[in-house]
Amino acid sequence: MKHEKIMRVALGIAEEAMGRGELPFAAVLVNAEGKVVLTEHDRVYEKQDPTQHAESRLVRKACRRYGPDLSAFTLYTTCEPCAMCFTSAWLTGIRRIVMGTTMAAVYHRSGGRHREMPLPAAILNDRVGGAIKLVKGVLADECLALFHEELFLETRPGPT
Repeated sequence: MKHEKIMRVALGIAEEAMGRGELPFAAVLVNAEGKVVLTEHDRVYEKQDPTQHAESRLVRKACRRYGPDLSAFTLYTTCEPCAMCFTSAWLTGIRRIVMGTTMAAVYHRSGGRHREMPLPAAILNDRVGGAIKLVKGVLADECLALFHEELFLETRPGPT
């Protein structure tokens, strides 16, 4: 399946993030032809900035390259986007988000240590009239497996 192939790209980016001391949040932008055009991962610890999430970073990059209308693109992400990242996608007109695992699953896996505003993408999407097609659970188990509890026990510089 095509979604799985692209999510495997995201998983590779997530593993790269882990190698750089970040959590395994990764995002991939795909154009209308199905080609991967941009990738990004969290840089929260590197930048010492809790807003440096993969999806928001990717949207900013895409706007610089393609302009503010990203309606022709699909966003793939290893984990359901938080409220900030969902809003970034919505504001730029992204019409489809393909997700791996859920924020709730990551929260549970982290033993409650991972901090995110508990607003599922489906609720946010309902609030904006279902503007974005949400495709959930693509390689969810593989995405969740990267978020082992020990990641959240490690001492990390900067925001958590």
